[in-house]
Parts: sequence; C-alpha cells; structure tokens
Amino acid sequence: DAQRGFLKAPLIQKIVNMMWFANKHGNGVVFHNHFKPFPYPALALVLTAIKCCIDEWMMGTWMDIPFTIQEYCGTYKSHLKCLQAFKDTTKTYNVLPGICMRLYE
Repeated sequence: DAQRGFLKAPLIQKIVNMMWFANKHGNGVVFHNHFKPFPYPALALVLTAIKCCIDEWMMGTWMDIPFTIQEYCGTYKSHLKCLQAFKDTTKTYNVLPGICMRLYE
C-alpha cells in the first residue's frame, strides 16, 4: 500500500507540498536543485513540526505550544540523527534516498 510504511504517511507529503511546492514561487520549485532529492534536514524539520502538533493535543484538548528553537532543537537533532542512522543501516537498498526522491516528485 502506497500509504503505509516508514515516512509514507500522507501528512508528511502534504506538509512538504504546502511548505515548499505550493506554487511556482515555492522554494522547492525555485531552488529545485537543492530539493532533489528532498533534503534530510528538511524532512527532520517536518517530523519535528508534526511532533509539536502532537504535543499541542497531548492533554486531550488543544493547547498552543510555540514552535521555537529552544523547545524543539533537541527533537530536530534527534530526528536528523535517526534519519542518518536509518540511511546508514539501509544504504545497501537506498531506502531513505528513495523516500526523499518520492517526497520531491
């Protein structure tokens, strides 16, 4: 199923599209050479933003939590480290580069 698996949640693609590819002026379109394949640091940022959204609903009702470097730098670094470890572990199969190419396309 195209909607299942590591980093295949439709929400991730939706965020990528809205942030970087919403129109011909989006950074992913204008600077396509920097976004093909989709960069690991940008993917870590998407995952960190999702974590912030989950945190906002942690108590069962929405509570505004500012998405700040002070609050989420550690989460971002952790996501980036995990992505790199996943890339290294699956390098024979080129899994993460393939996922990032799919996010770009």
